[in-house]
Amino acid sequence: MSAIQINNTALIDRLEQVAKRLTDTTPLAAAIALSLDTVTQDNFDSGGRPTWAGLKAGGASRLYKSSNLRRSVLPTHGRDFAIIGTNVPYAAIHQFGGKTKPHVIRPKNGKALAFGGGVYKQVNHPGSDIPARPYLPIDDRGFLQREAEDAIFNDVDIYWQKSFD
Repeated sequence: MSAIQINNTALIDRLEQVAKRLTDTTPLAAAIALSLDTVTQDNFDSGGRPTWAGLKAGGASRLYKSSNLRRSVLPTHGRDFAIIGTNVPYAAIHQFGGKTKPHVIRPKNGKALAFGGGVYKQVNHPGSDIPARPYLPIDDRGFLQREAEDAIFNDVDIYWQKSFD
């Protein structure tokens, strides 16, 4: 068996530096999480990519009224993972679409509801069909949208180049 010995301390230092950077990918994961967040925020700004299904007349034009969903989306990362997500209860139905359950609507601040020219103590809502309006940079099959893929490729290229600086 043959062996090669490296006597150049600068080269040895550089190889050790590269090996260390490639075993601790926390900086890469942080960059990827930030890119996923940026693409998600861009999806909110542009009304979806592809454009979200139409909203009811008078509804919010960009999927949000209070911005609660948008503000709840947070990136997280660790040594070997990058995550983008939210914990608001209605996040999934906006991402993937679906039907809400029938429910009773009662007044919050008064004794009755004024609706359709009548006054009621409560209204039985039949449920709503909510079209998918994906804001996270994945589709219903779990594939990244093109902008997220491009951003992550860029993050990996930058990390790779920095490993050799």
